[in-house]
Amino acid sequence: MAGARLTGWNAAAGFLAALSLGLLVYMNAVTGAAFRALVKLPVPDFRIEGYEAADVARLADALSASPEAAALLRTMHLVPDMIFPGSFALLALLVLIRFAPKALVFHRPLTRLGLAVVFAAPVFYAAADYAENIVSLMVFLPATVAPEKAALYASLLAALTRAKFMLFFITLILMARFSFFKDRPKPE
Repeated sequence: MAGARLTGWNAAAGFLAALSLGLLVYMNAVTGAAFRALVKLPVPDFRIEGYEAADVARLADALSASPEAAALLRTMHLVPDMIFPGSFALLALLVLIRFAPKALVFHRPLTRLGLAVVFAAPVFYAAADYAENIVSLMVFLPATVAPEKAALYASLLAALTRAKFMLFFITLILMARFSFFKDRPKPE
């Protein structure tokens, strides 16, 4: 029975890993390359170093001049970038639920609060990514933003992108820590 459960876990984790990686590669290599070719700017979702409100305004102007690029960005946010955060968060939760409860941190088992914090990281990542997608759909064509709210939305979008990447990398580190780097009991 345990072998069957493990095989089911492996199948689920393998599927989610393949789906997440495939979506990430597609969004970056296919959509990102086509987008860069059209407007000579990177997709804001992929700017790990972040960006400022002025960059959002520059991109909005470029998208006004290229409806094809605006449609490409919108389609990316509505299809692959709505699937990726959920698939990655589920993968992370599967890995963390499997390995974190038995893990030792500083030679001690994780407390319930510690486990809750570990399990919350992928959920917060997905929430930040979905929020970023929604704000992006509100900022860029075909949406129109009232001029008095444009600066607020641009700053919010930049902050959400930074939060998304921070939580994404925290989640990756937690996954690696609990699945590959095992803490050993303290020698007596």
